[in-house]
Amino acid sequence: MEYTLAEAARQVLIYIVPLIAAGALAKIGEDASDTATELLGRAWDTLARRFRGHDEAEAALTLFKAKPQDKARQHIIEAQVIERFEADPAAAAELLALAQAIAAMSPPAAPSRQHTQTIGDQANVGVAIAGDHHGNLTIGSLDMSRNKGVPPAAPASAPAASPVVVAPRQRVDDPTLSADGVHFSYGHALIIGVGTYQDRRIRSVPTTANDARAVASLLRDPHLAAYPDAQVRVLLDAKASRTNILDALEDLANRVGDGTALIFFAGHGAPVGADYALLPYDADLNDLATTALTTEVFQQRVAKIRAKAKRLIVLLNCCHAGGVGDTVLGADPDGFSGDAPPADFYRPLAVGSGQVVISSSRPTQKSGAVSQTNPAHTPFGAQLLAALRGKAPGAGAGVGIFELFAYLRAQVPADARHIWYHGGPLVQEPLFYASQLDDNLAVALRPGWQSGTLGDDTLSLAMRLAELELAAEAGALTAAQMAERDLLLTRLVDGA
Repeated sequence: MEYTLAEAARQVLIYIVPLIAAGALAKIGEDASDTATELLGRAWDTLARRFRGHDEAEAALTLFKAKPQDKARQHIIEAQVIERFEADPAAAAELLALAQAIAAMSPPAAPSRQHTQTIGDQANVGVAIAGDHHGNLTIGSLDMSRNKGVPPAAPASAPAASPVVVAPRQRVDDPTLSADGVHFSYGHALIIGVGTYQDRRIRSVPTTANDARAVASLLRDPHLAAYPDAQVRVLLDAKASRTNILDALEDLANRVGDGTALIFFAGHGAPVGADYALLPYDADLNDLATTALTTEVFQQRVAKIRAKAKRLIVLLNCCHAGGVGDTVLGADPDGFSGDAPPADFYRPLAVGSGQVVISSSRPTQKSGAVSQTNPAHTPFGAQLLAALRGKAPGAGAGVGIFELFAYLRAQVPADARHIWYHGGPLVQEPLFYASQLDDNLAVALRPGWQSGTLGDDTLSLAMRLAELELAAEAGALTAAQMAERDLLLTRLVDGA
């Protein structure tokens, strides 16, 4: 269905209102554990981001949030949505895409009755649905009924299978992966996504927060990565302050035991003199030495985790150089966009067996902000999600780190190539670093399907690619090895 901008605004608002009215706004955009909430979180974040800096719009959003069922406030917020988004074609496209995605999911769940509801005019958006019902919805002449002739949607509390899973996963009999045959029992994750910053000189990249939110949801999904829910902690945007991140790293060290620690950071990184730092939400460009996560501070916290965890995986999705349209960050001198982590930052994070760092790009490169295959995410984030949803090669019960990297290395460059940066296609090559290549440590459980494998030698191909990438990282890749790597990448792309 094609929407007008007004219809798209109503579609988004009609789903957000019940959650606000039910007191669930705290969950929107923060610690989402299901696909629907993750999508609505993105919608709320989009409104807040596009309203930022416009006093009238920000005031309307505050009033709407305080009393979403008030007809006058509904009328005001919808008018502000249309005004703010109509003036920006890229923003309008973003809102229309969100409306389409929301229309594709089931109607909001309710604890009891169902009925068909008509909302006659824009002033009544959300009034009739903010209670305990769900069902067919019509806004004016726009028919949004999605359950005609089909059973009603399951309650939101029921775990929903990911749409990519076409067969249930068989019981996992490997005790190194699962203690109960169902979960990736030993996985402990800290997922950090900073898409907006308190210091407005730091350019917002909302796709990074989207990446983190979706990765956390995927890790918790029992049909996908199957991490125990309580073992995945998420910090997004304002929650990803310097203090909160440091506390969460300390908490991860205390709870990981002899399990697998996964740290995912998506946001900006920046040089601080001769040093480097990851930028939390409250980073101040005038004082990064004390407000950012400098190399020394980050490495000290990770060292505590490394001392206790049996396995450590650090995924760094930093330095977001431009996309298309309004996301060409490198072209905006007032929009700080950061730099990729240098070797001195990531090498000390993996100094022994069972420790790996994957960066979204090499130190001399930028990372794309908008994926071609999934524009709500970065290229690295989109391909990471695809890999863990079943695209990573291999057939074992667990997705191994070599198989994960092989997929990322093959797919991310192609996904980022559509971004035009400094006069040419963006070159983005994920980087792999480990001090020892002796263990294909599991990142997560594998879904109950995969789109294809590369045959019985998949693992050996993936391990060889990792060896060649380590040589490239050290600047020791020969011409013959470069040709071998290119051949491996071609096979991986063709087999994915």
